[in-house]
Amino acid sequence: MQKPYRKNAAVIITDGQERVLLCKRIGTLPFVQTVQGGVDEGETHREAAIRELSEELGLSPDLFEIVAECPTTMRYEFLEEMLGDHPFLDRFQGQEQTFFLAKVDQSVVFNLLAHEQEFEKVWWGTPEELVAEAWSLKRPGIEMALRAFGFL
Repeated sequence: MQKPYRKNAAVIITDGQERVLLCKRIGTLPFVQTVQGGVDEGETHREAAIRELSEELGLSPDLFEIVAECPTTMRYEFLEEMLGDHPFLDRFQGQEQTFFLAKVDQSVVFNLLAHEQEFEKVWWGTPEELVAEAWSLKRPGIEMALRAFGFL
């Protein structure tokens, strides 16, 4: 029997000035990504997106606005080497991401230590940089979402 895909909420963050937030995870992987995480039992994708913004960037709901949800989801398969780092993932074939677009004021301060720190650093960049510097597994979903949100 085929394993299910893990439900995931991903958030592209913009400052409203054509810039998007690039997030570099702690560790040696040279890739950037968006805020993202699994959808907990009983939680909607939107609720998961809001929770992840709080956990990963320290943003309370009054500091951002979810302005769009991508109508299409994107799936990717987990690689074998990923499973050793996160044993719970071996229950799943991969992730199915639902993308959201959140807008923040360009003066917002991100708190990477708000929860368990996941990002080494974050910075503003272009949508093209986000696509070019994303991990190849996640790149198609990020590109699809940026197109849907009118950035590409």
